[in-house]
Amino acid sequence: MKLKKAIALVLILGAPAQVLAVSINDYDRTGNEGEFNVYMRAVHIDTRIENDLMDDMFGGIPIGERLGGTALGVVADYKSRYWLNSIGFDASVYGVAKLDARPEDRDLFDDTSGDSESFGKLGQVNLKFLHGGENWVGAFQVGRGRFDAGTLVTKDTRAVPSSYQGARGQVRIEGLDIGPLPGVLSFDAAYVNRTSPRDREDFEKIFSESGEEIKGIRTFGVEYDARLFALKFARGVAEDFNQNTAYGLTLRAPIGESGGAILETQYYDFRREGAAWDRDWESGDAAYDDKANWLNINLGLELGRWGWGLSYSETEAELSSGMLGYAYFDHGQNADGLMDAWTRSGNDFNNDGEEAWQIGGKYKFDGYSLAGMPLDGFNAMVLFKRGKFDATNPLSGVNTEVQESQMEYRLNYRFDEPESEGLAVGLIYTRYWIDEDFVALVSAQPDNVLNGEEVRVYIDYAF
Repeated sequence: MKLKKAIALVLILGAPAQVLAVSINDYDRTGNEGEFNVYMRAVHIDTRIENDLMDDMFGGIPIGERLGGTALGVVADYKSRYWLNSIGFDASVYGVAKLDARPEDRDLFDDTSGDSESFGKLGQVNLKFLHGGENWVGAFQVGRGRFDAGTLVTKDTRAVPSSYQGARGQVRIEGLDIGPLPGVLSFDAAYVNRTSPRDREDFEKIFSESGEEIKGIRTFGVEYDARLFALKFARGVAEDFNQNTAYGLTLRAPIGESGGAILETQYYDFRREGAAWDRDWESGDAAYDDKANWLNINLGLELGRWGWGLSYSETEAELSSGMLGYAYFDHGQNADGLMDAWTRSGNDFNNDGEEAWQIGGKYKFDGYSLAGMPLDGFNAMVLFKRGKFDATNPLSGVNTEVQESQMEYRLNYRFDEPESEGLAVGLIYTRYWIDEDFVALVSAQPDNVLNGEEVRVYIDYAF
């Protein structure tokens, strides 16, 4: 949203902005067993962007053409046992050290003061309760923590994870079988009223894109999994802002001893919920008028070392303000929303009226070695994505078909040797290009429609 405001302000004042939002799907590095664990992450992000039309009109992109930085993060987690098998607590300390930062640091550091700064915080502190019976177990947490529930998610794609303040409950019931298929029913719900994003020291109020306060977020989800198929439903409401609903159907089929196929359908329904959304619309920060949707269909196949994926998405997000709308899935500018569409990797490809296709391939090098070093835990992935939508050129008034494309390459290595166990290295290179530069002038999310490339390097170590 910062870039959209900057484009307008440049005509009057000239102001900085944020561009090229890119996300990854990361493993859960905080999943170790034991009461006390320490994790260290070094992350480097180097983003380069360009737009010839902005060069001609504004003399360049307002924040420059190179973004990012290098950070070192530490997470210290304490998870107590359950006393009397019923009550315990979790506590975590996060720290981020700035090694290098450009004026726009890509959400690596706390910039609330105007400068990118190192920070530390008490990322988690909550009471937890556990109770169960023969075929069921229920858990409840209250306080501050990494709460994933319903349509609310915790991101861990920078130096440290984000956190929320509130309460979360979960129930899991086993034994709901269908013939030979073992059935498990899961339910979760949460209420949060404050958030501490991955690049913030404090727990702050939840805000809309234009800065309107959101009092709280209520959300729940339910899933039934019978191994060969799964059904999911989730809904979340950000008070006076938006309502997000997610539906999911997954079909699975085994192939041989270790292979399998998956067919997954996801449908997301997004709606305005009240005055805060209306004020976003009036200020030019809304993604759509009253409602939007996102359909995603995925086919995956795994055979031996190889994995393949084919994905299709289409989005509708009408915006009558004259801007190009998009399917907005968060619950506020600092509250991340659920979005599991495969085509969301990298740039979101979720513009109004857009149809997008993605094909991907993955290869696991388990069993091989290089110069005597075993490659168990090493894998490589390639993704190609292309989307098409219509947009009106503000300079000519002509409605034009726009095509955007993206290539993404990933290398991941999780070391399993005793002397290096706990070490993981990841490299991601992404290149994005769009055939019409004017889209950045009319898009409600200009940060997602700029030509560019990005390199990310992650080095994780679990002590």
